[in-house]
Amino acid sequence: MTRHAQIPDSRITWPSGQSPSSSIVFAQNTVDINAHAEKIWALLIDCARWPSWYKHCGNISILRGGPMLSASAKFRFKTIGFFFEPEVVTFDPFRELTWSAKGPAGTSGAHAWYIEPSQGGCRVITEEAQKGILLRFLGGRTTKTLLTSHGEWLRALKALAEKK
Repeated sequence: MTRHAQIPDSRITWPSGQSPSSSIVFAQNTVDINAHAEKIWALLIDCARWPSWYKHCGNISILRGGPMLSASAKFRFKTIGFFFEPEVVTFDPFRELTWSAKGPAGTSGAHAWYIEPSQGGCRVITEEAQKGILLRFLGGRTTKTLLTSHGEWLRALKALAEKK
């Protein structure tokens, strides 16, 4: 897992009003995975199976589209103690998946996955940007929670994608 400066990746397409520059909270994690983009993508869009390999989510249901995430899909899941109903806003197969959602107490945010082919596999970048008045008070704690949980998500994704 690579730890580096939290500089938003300029290749990610953010929904209007949800970019890191307009947010209070920003978290970025990166991992190199020895697997093809197609395999990584298949794991990411199969959100119903996330709870079997990522411990911080559950209670997943597809509200629009399905059974896999797709362009304009909407789904519901619980993560880090809260329920969210994200809508997919960028669906570029094998490269980028971004969703946005409203959060608790007037917060909102977007979560992006970017897959970059590299020698020996792919580099996967995941970023999340959030805003809302509540985050003015809890932003530091929220950032730490996102960095930790997304790091675990990437490690689990890597383990599963590299499994023979």
